[in-house]
Amino acid sequence: MVKKKQVIQSGAWQMLNVCVKVISQFGYYAVMARLLQKSELGVFALLNSFMNFGNMIGDGGMGDALLQRKETEKQHVNAAFFSSMLLAAIIYIAIFILAPFAAEFYNEPQLTSSLRVFSIIFWFAAMYSPSFAMLQKNFRFRKIFIADGVMLLLSNVLGIILAYKGFGVMSLVWSQIFYFGAELLTLLFYYPLRLKLGFTKKHWKDLIGYGSGLTLIRVNNYIVNFGIILEVGKLVSAAVLGVFDRSFRIMNIPQRFFYDMVQRVMMPAMVKKNDNEKGTYKVFSKSLSLINSALVPLTVFLIIFSKQVVLILLGRKWLDAVPLLQVFFLNLPLRTTSSLGDTLMRVHGLIRLNLIRKVQNSVIICVLIYIGYVSAGLTGISWSIFVSTLISYVIMIAIVRKRIFQNDWKTLVFRPYYNGVLLSIGWVIPAYLLYRLLHIFIADEIIAFSALCTVVGAAALVAFIKKPKLLGSDIVYIQKDFLQMFKKKKKKQKGQPIITDEEQ
Repeated sequence: MVKKKQVIQSGAWQMLNVCVKVISQFGYYAVMARLLQKSELGVFALLNSFMNFGNMIGDGGMGDALLQRKETEKQHVNAAFFSSMLLAAIIYIAIFILAPFAAEFYNEPQLTSSLRVFSIIFWFAAMYSPSFAMLQKNFRFRKIFIADGVMLLLSNVLGIILAYKGFGVMSLVWSQIFYFGAELLTLLFYYPLRLKLGFTKKHWKDLIGYGSGLTLIRVNNYIVNFGIILEVGKLVSAAVLGVFDRSFRIMNIPQRFFYDMVQRVMMPAMVKKNDNEKGTYKVFSKSLSLINSALVPLTVFLIIFSKQVVLILLGRKWLDAVPLLQVFFLNLPLRTTSSLGDTLMRVHGLIRLNLIRKVQNSVIICVLIYIGYVSAGLTGISWSIFVSTLISYVIMIAIVRKRIFQNDWKTLVFRPYYNGVLLSIGWVIPAYLLYRLLHIFIADEIIAFSALCTVVGAAALVAFIKKPKLLGSDIVYIQKDFLQMFKKKKKKQKGQPIITDEEQ
């Protein structure tokens, strides 16, 4: 039986992971935008889109299939590993052969060699997928933090050094290869795979149904998150694509990492409670409310201060990204809520139904992007993405209403945003007024904005520790268990051993 304390403390480690990754990625973007040209970042946008497609289907969904199962045998891990390796080999060979055609299609010759080198990450991702899933299944999020967050930070440092040395686009490529390779070694150290060559048909069949359905859903997720870069890349120049990609990526950083933070803990928790509808409802509704307590005020804050965000992360030559970012940030709460809805449907085995929803959304977004570009250029594309996100959210709520929580679905429509709206009013509006006051005395808007972030961050930290009610009921719910992580455990009796986190 999974305990509230275990879930919250696992979430705390995942939150630390997210914080390191978000700060690291923002800093990475800020430096690389100044070291590389817009056209180079545009080329990498295409390159990265191809790579993300391979990563999404590279393990055939086997890692998540392991995570979804309540009971996992060693032969299941064996089947997941070798199936993933076989699929990764097929994808690698396909990319190697098709790379010259992709370079010719986009008129970017360097895509050929870059794609062939970059494709090695498929092997890394396939090899560590079972270890990652089993660590997640057993709530070993402290180890995941080291393998994921720390290694990403180191890879970003490497990328900056290589870019400074003049490696251009390849600095981004080698940085990613280091990240996946280092994550592989770390995960295998924490969860070694004791494999035997081959696997039984029974254990493979236990995983393949769920894994193949999830892979098809991932393909559609890819279209929504990365595939649109390929479509836009054919419509605009590499430099313009660089602006679009940087804007889209900045929006995706908080959305993707906040989603990872909650989903990686929520999925195993709901799997353990899947026999009890009230249990899964409580985990899902609490997760939605908690994440939107952060995302709604963050969305309002980022929309108001989009210019300052661009100045810090990209520099003055990127100011044409500001209107795009303001529209993109509108997607944050809805995209994350829809993604968590995907996780809920996976737990309940509604893979086929969710796949139909994803296919519909993929078709809608591709059509709307072209219409938006013809009517209003990049701004039109950004609004098209928002409209498709809204449609996806409505369809997700309809599925939850009909197939999962028939009685309680209404509270999932508006209730998860309640605390976030209150925090926007109580924190973001005063923050904007404080910024206007600071700007009177501090002429440089970057310094004024940095001072504001310092003050607001310090105030939020003090409120979390001393007065969590100021941050809403969701924070009150997790605050005690979260803070207990940082308190030393005392022996109850003389000679009694201290219980460590690993033994809990």
